Amino acid sequence: MKMHSKFLLTIILLLTASFSVLAQENDAPATEPTPETSNVSRTKFVIPSPQAANNPYRLKSGDNEWGFWGGFSPAATTVFGGLTDAEADDRKFFIAAFRYGRTLVANDSVALQYTLDAIPVAVASGAIVSRTTVGAVTSFNRETAYGAGLTPLGLQLDFANGSKVHPFIHVNGGFLVFNKSMPIEDAGSFAFVGEAGGGIRIFTSERRAVSIGVRFHHISNGDTSGSNRGLNQFVIYAGFSVFK
Repeated sequence: MKMHSKFLLTIILLLTASFSVLAQENDAPATEPTPETSNVSRTKFVIPSPQAANNPYRLKSGDNEWGFWGGFSPAATTVFGGLTDAEADDRKFFIAAFRYGRTLVANDSVALQYTLDAIPVAVASGAIVSRTTVGAVTSFNRETAYGAGLTPLGLQLDFANGSKVHPFIHVNGGFLVFNKSMPIEDAGSFAFVGEAGGGIRIFTSERRAVSIGVRFHHISNGDTSGSNRGLNQFVIYAGFSVFK
């Protein structure tokens, strides 16, 4: 699937950028010992800064995130191809998910998380179940499709780590299974999912935060059944998380 290669490239670039920032901090030269301290001990002690030790809004390596989020798209888009304008008309999309995240690496500037979203409900209105063509006019029979799935391949990069407000970017990959063919009549009920987006995470207390953002959401069957026609939409979402 063409869209998946683009998401994979985004993941690689995101990883490279985040580890580059972390490496620059870790490669900073250590302070040379003074004559007074060099004779006392040769042991090197790393003392965390007060900001790192006491900042309640700073994500640390090993932190676990538990949360949920929900999002809505009022219309599909054909900017990136996929469905025709006529096929993309009259579509809305709702999705809700439970989130698990774990901070992989972090410093005072950025924090890189692995994320997994379990999706108990996805509702897609305007799914085409059949079509009729008379002359040059095609009419569509549309219904609402219900689905569920999992996006276990996720990365999120938070900026301004330690601030009460964290801007972030993220990429996700997984699948959805619907109760009928999606997004058109011969595409099959199984769909791969690719997402990319960003937003802000606002800490409301020491270990609790709300997030708001926009994600580009793509589903298609990856040539596994019938027509491989992508449904593309921008999903506006909000969520709540607890960190432990």
